[in-house]
Amino acid sequence: MTGNIEQQFLGLVEQLIVASGGGAAIAYVIFRFLGKSWIENQFAKDLEIAKSEISMLATRRMKLHDREYIVFPELWSKLNNAFDSFDQAISLLRETPDFQIMGDNNLKDWLNRSDLSDNEKSYFAEERDKGRAYSKILERRDLLVAYKEFREFHKYLQSNRIFLSPEIKEKFDQIDGLIQESLTAKMMDLKGYSDANNNFLLEALNKFTKQVKPLKVEIESLVQARLFPESRTGKNNKVKR
Repeated sequence: MTGNIEQQFLGLVEQLIVASGGGAAIAYVIFRFLGKSWIENQFAKDLEIAKSEISMLATRRMKLHDREYIVFPELWSKLNNAFDSFDQAISLLRETPDFQIMGDNNLKDWLNRSDLSDNEKSYFAEERDKGRAYSKILERRDLLVAYKEFREFHKYLQSNRIFLSPEIKEKFDQIDGLIQESLTAKMMDLKGYSDANNNFLLEALNKFTKQVKPLKVEIESLVQARLFPESRTGKNNKVKR
């Protein structure tokens, strides 16, 4: 029944197009033939379908945003761990015992009570400059910790980068690369590759101080703006006044 009505209707519209070509006349016939309630019903159905699709897309988007908010605290924590451990690794100030005033017996007693590994004890015993040897041991330990913390940050970033907004992801990628470059430079210095032409320790210090630190502050500001947008809006409003 409905099919016959639709065929009649389409036939009538076709006749009108051929006869007059008038859009107003066609619109009038559509309104009279179908009735206001039928047209409203069709619009209502289309509206419900559109609302359903929008709701589904909004739900998916919210889930992604929720995931980003879950990622931020852990990612920031791991970045801080990597940052702090590397800061310690390139520190030029270390407290070490004054081995020069120790006699042989006191030195052996200190070495036996120390937490040095067997390899570290062998290296320490072979070196004439005990203060420098002990500093190298501490540097190597700190650098290994820094590498471990950096790998934790890097791994978590790579696993969750898809949930980060493009701007923030770009900044995290930048600091990830800079910390890795700084760590490599420090390792080159520790292995004795620094000379008059290539001071790898200075390279590590400069990169960390002039690039990593400012970028970390920038990332902090971006993340806080994402987590607390209302706070940023309030500040902007105060400035405008």
